[in-house]
Amino acid sequence: MKTLALALLSLATFVCHAQQALSERDIHKIENGLVPRVLVRGETAKTYNVLDRMKLFNVPGMSIAVIKDGKLVWQKAYGFADVANHVPVDIHTKFQSASISKSVTAVAVLKLALVKGLDLDRNVNDYLRSWKIPDNAFTQSEKVSIRRLLNHTAGLNVDGFPGYDKTEKIPDAIGVLNGEGKSPKLVVEAIPGTRYSYSGGGYVVLQKLVEDVSGESFERYMQDEVLTPLKMSDSSFDPYPGTHMSLAYNFRGEAYAGGWHVYPELAPAGLWTTPGDLATFCLAVQNSLRGVEGSYLPKAMAEQMRIASMKPGGGDEYGLGLELQGKGIHALFGHGGSNAGFKNEMFYFFNQDLGLVLMTNSDNGRLPRNEMIRALSDHYRLDLFAPTTVTAVHLSKATLASYAGKYQHAEEKNHYFTVSVDAHDGLAMEDLTDGKKNVFIPLGMGKFVDRYSGEEAVFSVDDASGPTRMLYAGEDRLIKVSE
Repeated sequence: MKTLALALLSLATFVCHAQQALSERDIHKIENGLVPRVLVRGETAKTYNVLDRMKLFNVPGMSIAVIKDGKLVWQKAYGFADVANHVPVDIHTKFQSASISKSVTAVAVLKLALVKGLDLDRNVNDYLRSWKIPDNAFTQSEKVSIRRLLNHTAGLNVDGFPGYDKTEKIPDAIGVLNGEGKSPKLVVEAIPGTRYSYSGGGYVVLQKLVEDVSGESFERYMQDEVLTPLKMSDSSFDPYPGTHMSLAYNFRGEAYAGGWHVYPELAPAGLWTTPGDLATFCLAVQNSLRGVEGSYLPKAMAEQMRIASMKPGGGDEYGLGLELQGKGIHALFGHGGSNAGFKNEMFYFFNQDLGLVLMTNSDNGRLPRNEMIRALSDHYRLDLFAPTTVTAVHLSKATLASYAGKYQHAEEKNHYFTVSVDAHDGLAMEDLTDGKKNVFIPLGMGKFVDRYSGEEAVFSVDDASGPTRMLYAGEDRLIKVSE
């Protein structure tokens, strides 16, 4: 009788999971429901297949996990982890999570603070042993604290990191903080607590905090105290994972030399993981927020992660290691991630018990990833990455040709772009450094938008004899240097 009862319980559990899973019809609709960032009025509306879009954008692989009501309801992998050797991506293939690492690090730091009795608002230098933040004029009245490091209000520089080829000299974490690698020396450049300023460098400080307080390497501590307890079995902070990882690919669809870049900045950028494991992480945070018995963090501590700093510069959208968006039913926590060759997103709508995690292995991964997010958003009636509809205008070939030529980046003298007239009465642009391409639709004289990314290009001429200039994506200034 006991055996029968257990069998019935197992069957009931299986049925429950089956009822939660997405249907084949739903999956087919999502996979074939991709639309670009920009829609053009008057054009016939079209939807696209995910594999076709990955091919168009030179993205070899993508992996997805969807969570609903506390369960993983859909996991699927597409394409290749290693194109040359025809190794497919599967649901256990590890990707570099990039800045999503910060969310996992934040949970670890909060747990360490509880266990060791650390004060989140005390000067972090009181806890650091192997390296300390240099004091200067900005730290006279206010200090860098654990909380301010977690929510990017510590006033520090160094927003991100380029990573290292395996053949390069790779600094340790202290070397990174001292500016001995590819990023500047970490310094306080604003009064701590007065503004939001995203700093991956601040999370390297937290990396040293974990090591100094725990007495273990960051990698070992994270494995034993976070990843294993949370059952993130496909995850590691080892910068040289042994097996089952994806290679990283550039805009041209070529694998990075050595397979991928190495990031000694483990806390802000070094987690190798899968969408399924990040889904598990989201559920752990959600259970902590609900105060579920046995959760990784106490409810009161978890709730602090969801409190935005509200400081100028973007502090209304960042808590303790979590990006925050939306209100009511659309309120979510999550994080994006961008390393060389890896572009990822993690969202958890905590008032809907719904999570989406998407990981790609290409510098161009944002394009099909965002189109897939758009399709999932349509299915679940979310408010993510909605397309923009524009009115295109017709410009003569002569006008379009006047914008064509070779352009130089105004601040980076060896950085060039080519602009040409395309076959669809628009402009095509290629970055000659990394191979990134744009396809621009004309919106008016001198104004264009990329139909896939939504990036804009605005052309201008200072005077009749001056060079044509372009403002690209709202921040890069380019100058025409030849026809």
